[in-house]
Amino acid sequence: MIRTVLAELRSFLAHPTPQQASGLDADGAIARWAILTAIQVAVLGAVIMPLILAWQKAFGLSPPNAFDGMGPLALWGGAVILGPVLEELFFRGWMSGTRRALTTMGVLLIGACVVVAMRGNQVAVAVALVGTLLATAITWWAKRRDGHVPQGFRKAFPALFYATTVIFAALHLFNYPAITLAAVPMALPQFWSGLMFGHMRVRVGMVGAILNHIVSNAVMLGAALVTG
Repeated sequence: MIRTVLAELRSFLAHPTPQQASGLDADGAIARWAILTAIQVAVLGAVIMPLILAWQKAFGLSPPNAFDGMGPLALWGGAVILGPVLEELFFRGWMSGTRRALTTMGVLLIGACVVVAMRGNQVAVAVALVGTLLATAITWWAKRRDGHVPQGFRKAFPALFYATTVIFAALHLFNYPAITLAAVPMALPQFWSGLMFGHMRVRVGMVGAILNHIVSNAVMLGAALVTG
């Protein structure tokens, strides 16, 4: 099973391809999820994080400050539960390639742009946010039976996959006090994780990707708190 999972992972990363996710209820899906999650967390903790800590020390970079001042409940709830759910829905919700998913993500992106444009006006932001959520839900309901995957999407998927993975990683640079050229490698953990979450999303499904993300964040946050 492990060899099969590794072969599937290598093949996907060499040429990302959309496919029908098996879901966690399929035969062998739980074992596949556990193996992929173990690989993702092990590489992250044993290889990437030591390299990042060494890089941080070598260049005198400040640690991330995105969660400074947060209490334990907000920290664990935000970083371990809410963050993974929202990030997976936003960054990898489209990866099934169905017209339902692509149309829904299009509406969500437009709504997100409107919310950002309204920043500074709390009432307008709240109205735009509620409107975006309603429009997204209505779109998904209207398109819920449209499972067709456009041929153009299949051709563009590798580029889209790696582009969104880079964006996912790059946005985490805003967790740091200053974004400099030396700070760019600090996004390597998120880039690696994005690759693994993406493969999990395509191979197992959205729930599997979210659970993988939750476990990864919980392990890394726990390790950070223990080691200081």
